Amino acid sequence: MLISNLIAGAKRAFITRNVDLSLATGFGGAAPEAGDLVIARVERIRQHARLEDIYGRRVWLYPGDRLVLAAGSRYSTAQYRAELPHELGECQLVAAGGIAARVADRNAQVKPATDLFIEGILVDSEGAPLNLKRFQRLPAAPVLTGSALPAVVVFGSDMDAGKTTTACAAIRGLSNAGYRVQGAKLTGTGAGPDFWRMHDAGAVDVADFVDAGYASTVGMTPTQILEILSRIEQRALQHRADVMVIEIADGVLQPETSALIADPDFVGRFDGALVAADNAASAAYVAQRVAMAGLPILAISGALTRSPVACQEVVAATALSVFTPDQLQTAEVIQTVLAPLFRGGDVALGAGE
Repeated sequence: MLISNLIAGAKRAFITRNVDLSLATGFGGAAPEAGDLVIARVERIRQHARLEDIYGRRVWLYPGDRLVLAAGSRYSTAQYRAELPHELGECQLVAAGGIAARVADRNAQVKPATDLFIEGILVDSEGAPLNLKRFQRLPAAPVLTGSALPAVVVFGSDMDAGKTTTACAAIRGLSNAGYRVQGAKLTGTGAGPDFWRMHDAGAVDVADFVDAGYASTVGMTPTQILEILSRIEQRALQHRADVMVIEIADGVLQPETSALIADPDFVGRFDGALVAADNAASAAYVAQRVAMAGLPILAISGALTRSPVACQEVVAATALSVFTPDQLQTAEVIQTVLAPLFRGGDVALGAGE
């Protein structure tokens, strides 16, 4: 089968969205590197029965389907810890966004991962692999020690703590107040739901680490992540954004996130933090970790706000303000909570209108 026909009949994953597949002329290589595009055949449907495509649609998978994925790693307390496959052949689909990896361990509450067979690495006419790094969309930018734009970072206690809900509520509230907002998912595993949700919340632009050429940020150093942040800021400036809302994946104990909190250069890039948590105790712990790093906490939100009693416990334990996502979406709360981001009054309310 011609490679063009093979690709045309394959289901293409979200994290390959920036890649020009017309450059693919065949298969090559024996050991995928992080970000290499591969053709994988579905062997057995298990946890992931659907794949998110480049348009955000969840397409159903069937045994025998061929998929265009990226080789990579994943770190997830709620699903899998998975490693880069070091050869062609058997592996697993470890994320709906399209990562082919080998599962090292999994959360007992999820099924084993959907089984795949990597048939080959896509290469161009010169035999060079098609890798996500060849198709970066973020502009080049120097790594800065300070930020040119006001920026708020969203930290969470763990997966499903309400980080994206909190980030999107802040984006919506800022947009309602007249600000132009750059949304971004700075770390994590390539996936579309958060990306599209930030767009829908009103961000003038949304970027993530996939736009910098990475399928995930597992194992990355703070310096590497700071480079991505600088490039996202440059893109925000191109889109005339007034402020950035940056979400950090997973919880504060995740290795890369923990290293970021301990890095003064990273902390210095932000004017304040929003904390998302799923219960009062975790909210208090995350707030303490973030405050000890020297980052002002603007408010606490997240899944815990479903319980008024939990909110009262957090206020009593931290003396910080707690807002539901609905409250964060209002211009009135945004003026109180996030207006201090605009240093020295550089940006007036409604300046982006």
